[in-house]
Amino acid sequence: AVVSTQSTGDVREEETNAAKPPPRAPGTYVPPAIRKGDSGQDGSSRQRDENPTIRVSNLAEETSDKDLQELFKPFGALSRIYLAKDKNTGISKGFAYITYNYRDAAENALKHLHRYRYGHLILQVEWAKPSGS
Repeated sequence: AVVSTQSTGDVREEETNAAKPPPRAPGTYVPPAIRKGDSGQDGSSRQRDENPTIRVSNLAEETSDKDLQELFKPFGALSRIYLAKDKNTGISKGFAYITYNYRDAAENALKHLHRYRYGHLILQVEWAKPSGS
């Protein structure tokens, strides 16, 4: 079979067009990962790693989300509480991540609650390390 130069050019053009997303009608949902000029995050919300998050360790097995909220809320508005729990038993693994809306609130909580006696244990409070490190 003989292939002309023109048909080869057409194939390359089709391959190039295949990599581009098809045009979308206005108001159509576009996933963040393929938005033009976007790196996957919209500017209106911050990444989790940018929020002031502290890591609390040496928590008792009986610790609940409500306990953490009562302990950390007096220092400022909380954005998120993540208490690590065993998947099977639901018992605390002894550490949690507390995310505040504002860095000064997180700094204040860290300053006041590091080495704080909570129940029969002494809490260890530090800045959370970014994901993947």
